Parts: sequence; C-alpha cells; structure tokens
Amino acid sequence: MEPRQWMTTIVLTDDLVVEILSRLPLKSFCRFKCVSTSWLAFSSDLHYRQKLPRTPVGLLYQKREHGTAIHLAGLPSSDRDIDSTLSFVQCYERPLELKHCSNGLLLCYHGGMPSKGISDAIVCNPATQEWMSLPDTEPGPAVCYASYKLCFDPLWSQYFYVFKFESSPSGGFDTEVTVFFSEYSTWSNCLWETSDIFFGDSLFVNGVLYVEHLWRHYLLALDAPDTCTQQLNHRTIQLPGFPYGPERFYCFDGRLWQSSGVLCYAQQEFYGCMIRIWSLEGYDRWVVKHRLNMNNVFGRDIMLRTNNEGLWFFDYEILAFDLERELVILADTIADNKIISYSISTGKVCQILNIPSFVNLYRSLLYVPYYGKFPACVLQAAQDKC
Repeated sequence: MEPRQWMTTIVLTDDLVVEILSRLPLKSFCRFKCVSTSWLAFSSDLHYRQKLPRTPVGLLYQKREHGTAIHLAGLPSSDRDIDSTLSFVQCYERPLELKHCSNGLLLCYHGGMPSKGISDAIVCNPATQEWMSLPDTEPGPAVCYASYKLCFDPLWSQYFYVFKFESSPSGGFDTEVTVFFSEYSTWSNCLWETSDIFFGDSLFVNGVLYVEHLWRHYLLALDAPDTCTQQLNHRTIQLPGFPYGPERFYCFDGRLWQSSGVLCYAQQEFYGCMIRIWSLEGYDRWVVKHRLNMNNVFGRDIMLRTNNEGLWFFDYEILAFDLERELVILADTIADNKIISYSISTGKVCQILNIPSFVNLYRSLLYVPYYGKFPACVLQAAQDKC
C-alpha cells in the first residue's frame, strides 16, 4: 500500500469522509462517487445515505391551461440544471400533466383528468432523465374517480410504490386501494376498502404514506405493504390546528412535509396573521416547532377577507416548507400574484415567481432532485410488461 494511501485510510474514517461529502451539493457528490468503490458504497449504504444532502431546488408548477409545460421555479442559490419540461420522455404526442412528486421522482398522467379516467401514467426522474410507464392504469367505465399517490424514499428503499385510490358508484362510492410494486412492475389486488374520501395532500415518509381526508381534519397512515403478504396496515391521525371552519369560511388547508424523517404540518391560524408548524412525535402527538408572523412578510395587517359571494378566505396560501433549509414557500394571491420564499431564521423574503393570475396555477410541488438511477430490475420488469 502506498504511504499516502495508508495515512489517508488511518486518518479519515468512514464517518469523517461522509461528513465531508455531506457538505457537497448532491449533484457533485453523485459525480464524485465514481472516484472509488468506497465512495460508491457510501451512496448505497442506508446508514450513511441519511447524512448525505437532500435539499429542495425549487417549485415544480404547471398552469391550468391545456397543453402547458411543466416548469421549475428555482429557489435562491439552487441548481437549475434540471429538465423539468420532461423533453426526454419519448413517444408521446399529448402534453404530460404533473400529478405528484416524491423525493425526486415525478408521477405524470397522459390523457384525461382523474375524474374522467386516467391513461398512460408514467414515473420519471428529471435529474437522471429516466422514465417508465405504469401498466394497466386506465380504469374501466364503472370507475367514478381514481387518484394515484407516488411513494418513494431512497433512505428507506430503492424501489417505489404507487397507491391507487379508486371509487365506483356500484359500491356506494366506496374507495378501493391497490398498490403498484416497481420491483416486479405489477399491481396488487384490492388491499383495503373504505367509505371515507382520502384524496387530499399526501406525503411518503419512512415507509408510511400519509393522506389527508378531503374535508375532515385527519390523516390516513398506510404502511407500505409487504410484497409477499401484501397486508396493508392502516390507522388515522388527528391533525393539529383548527379543522375546516364554518360553512361560509373558505380557506386553503395546511401542508405536509418532512424534516429529518419526521412528518411535519403547517397551517394558518384562524385569522391568518400567524402560521404554525408542527412535527409528529410518536404516533399521534403533535409538537409546535415554529410560530411565524406573516404581517411583516406581506406588509399588511389583515389576512382574512371576503369575496363577492360573502365567503371568508385567506389572501395567501402555504405552498410548501422546508425546515432543514428553514424556508417557507408562500403565494400572495392579492398583491401582484407573487410566489415568495420566506427565511424562518433571517426573515428575508425573496420573490421566486410572478404569474399573470394565480388562479391559473394548476399544480405546485416542492422538488428535491434525486440523482440515483432506477434499479436495473425495475426497468427490465417494466420492459417485460410492455
């Protein structure tokens, strides 16, 4: 062994090397892991991968007009070398519709809206420009509504899942849940059935899919099923803050995100001047982490207003938040239709996007790039199904 190599091995332990690498941008680390087999091993080790950087680079958004492309509004000092338009996806004549995002992977539909039937669903990675079609995603004529939830967490598994919530009038509008396993490119049978409507905001954290009820103030927690038994364990969790208000009180509900593998929730207080951010401790205990004053952010004292129909609403929306980067992404719906980032630690406000009319914004999702490749077995299984 070379003397220099021997000294490096003695002085720099694995923990110290990972600590150094964790300070690099994720894209740079993914390039540098080709330097040696030991660096490559760090990227596949679950223990060390938890220390590697995973920071959002921007907000993926798409306008409501038919045929519009998917765009990325970059956050300050972020890497914008991402093909968010998905031009690498081949053999499609119609534009893709952004539906869901999970730790760097995107779920897009090709065809009608979910209530009119979904066809040609794909999962893709804009950072690596890989993509694959999901088989059998076009519902039959009896389906009333279908919603797909993409679930991927590289710190938990290299494979992704897609949960399908499908309702039909014949069953009294009961919702059936099936799961797509990317490892085998197959769909399960119906694993669970409910009469509740869980089509709200969702997030996949540590092998658990959390889905908001459409109008009730609680979450459904679904454990990722085992590929052998295909059992779907589930429970409900009461959300913190206040539920939907009186009949004439119309407001945007809160937002889910995670911080260091812990589920978090943000919501305006009743008059909108403050935002609270909670983290889920244990199974059902919510702890307040931040209480943020919005008066200085928007430069006005009144945040609760009425529209022409007499409905009360907040004049701004919480689009996303990231506690590790200490950022909250907000949409000001009355002053120039701005989308801004607010620093929790410094109070600095930066405008990241200005659109002609906020009501035309169809979808906005916080995007964290993932530079890992699809496992070879996933691509092979998808090709075998085609």
